[in-house]
Amino acid sequence: MFLKRILMPGRDRFRCAMASMGGVGSTALARHIGSIADKTDREHAYSPAVYDGHSGLRLGYMFGNPYNGVLSIFRRGYQQMHVVAMHAHSGTTPVRLRGVSIEEYLERGVDEFFIERQLDNWVGNADPKHPTILIRYELLGDHVDEVLDFFACRKAFVVRPRSSSWRDRPEPIRKGLERIYGRLNEKIEALPAVRIVMPRAGGEGGGDGVKG
Repeated sequence: MFLKRILMPGRDRFRCAMASMGGVGSTALARHIGSIADKTDREHAYSPAVYDGHSGLRLGYMFGNPYNGVLSIFRRGYQQMHVVAMHAHSGTTPVRLRGVSIEEYLERGVDEFFIERQLDNWVGNADPKHPTILIRYELLGDHVDEVLDFFACRKAFVVRPRSSSWRDRPEPIRKGLERIYGRLNEKIEALPAVRIVMPRAGGEGGGDGVKG
């Protein structure tokens, strides 16, 4: 697809903030680019609107296979922390997931993390307040230079492949993930590897650029 070149300002003119749906390897990249959201209640911002009051920002949002993402969150015991982060500033109240196993979670049959809401808020934002790059984790390795260029980061970054897969889990877990996140997974698989969206007017750079 056509890529409209964006005149990149010097890094001293903006700060970087990376958000993600969780469990998609975003932490390493966030720290590599110096994300101001790292270890804050905005690193899994439910919407880019959380940053509307800021200036001089470039935003990144990383998403990926929700089956692997949710499994990663539970494997590391982050489910309570993550559900709180995914609801922060949203006006909705997170459920309590402390001590809940992946099996128990899947039995509920509900996306308590509101991942699809977050994805829609970020990917569907056609007129962002800040230049924004949308990144599909599974395809990052082929597009990492574009991502680093967007953040004016000159340091090389090595993408480490995921070491486990949801397909290796027992059938009840696979079926439970598909029941809750099947539609979301189809939506994600239809999205491009990298997409850059610029403010239409009055924002840094103007116009927009899309890479599919």
